[in-house]
Amino acid sequence: MKINKILAQEIADKVMKVIPYNVNIMDEVGLIIGSGDPQRIGTYHQGAISAIEQKKIISIYHSEGPSKPGVNIPIHFRNKLIGVIGISGDPTIVGPFAELVRVTSELLINQEFLFKERRIKEQLKEEFLYQWVFRNEEYDAAFINDGEAIGINMRLMRKAVIVQGHIPKEPSLLDQEYTFRLNQNTVLFIVPSDRNILKRLQVSISEDDTKIGVGTGSTHVAKSVKEAKRAIEITEKMQFPPACSFYEDVTFIDYLTNKDISFDEMRDFYQELDENPKGHELMETLICYIKHSGDMNAISKELHIHRNSLAYRLQRIEILTNKNPKKFTDLFQLFTGYVLYKMQ
Repeated sequence: MKINKILAQEIADKVMKVIPYNVNIMDEVGLIIGSGDPQRIGTYHQGAISAIEQKKIISIYHSEGPSKPGVNIPIHFRNKLIGVIGISGDPTIVGPFAELVRVTSELLINQEFLFKERRIKEQLKEEFLYQWVFRNEEYDAAFINDGEAIGINMRLMRKAVIVQGHIPKEPSLLDQEYTFRLNQNTVLFIVPSDRNILKRLQVSISEDDTKIGVGTGSTHVAKSVKEAKRAIEITEKMQFPPACSFYEDVTFIDYLTNKDISFDEMRDFYQELDENPKGHELMETLICYIKHSGDMNAISKELHIHRNSLAYRLQRIEILTNKNPKKFTDLFQLFTGYVLYKMQ
């Protein structure tokens, strides 16, 4: 690390608040880059040059040309000599301050280095987050390594949570949780799939002027981000209540309006039923349920089963598909999946 002029002047100013003597800060070649005497900045300090060459404290007791009495102390960063700090005055008087001044200077330099290092890391993280959020391509080894290098577990299942509106106070983030501002009015949170960040969010936001979209869990963040955006968009267009919008609740609507969305999950369900003898009765039950518009007595009579057995079968369908046949939108999805399976 090199001492820049701004840092050098800051060190000189801070040290001079503690001791009543002029202080000069020289770089690694003895050029004065910070001083309590502005006229000396930009000139070479002979005492500092000697301290650099001999790698030890140099005391000057008598004025020699431009050199004035004082003590010149080498300063180090990670065992490397990076400059010299000079205290003007009688060495017998200012000498006792030498170690204090050296330690103070090196602490300030180390603090500046850590600040820069943290700032660079934060900048790298921001740049990576931007790529992560908008990257549609699969992750290659180089991209995964870049993420791992800044502490991101790239193999973790995550979900995107988008908040549109005013957030008075953003929730504190836990390990492996990240935030990214999409625009002035929209904040994106990327969190592990099993985290309940909504509970933390609801403490600080108002439902009246805030919209929240939640994508499904995925190792590909951009996919979940698109889903979260789409959940908000569908909720607005369909004029659903302005509560939190989960993409999994509106996936079917997205399928109906987007030919690029796959509905393989439902087709696979019916294929599994078709290949299983016990699955046939569930499929038969569902079709009969649709045929009789949910009339339990008519369905039981046609299938020659008790109402309790019918209720059990409907419950099995709900467990296997996460769709409740008694709920119209879920039943619509179940029927559409059946039609797509049969038509193929």
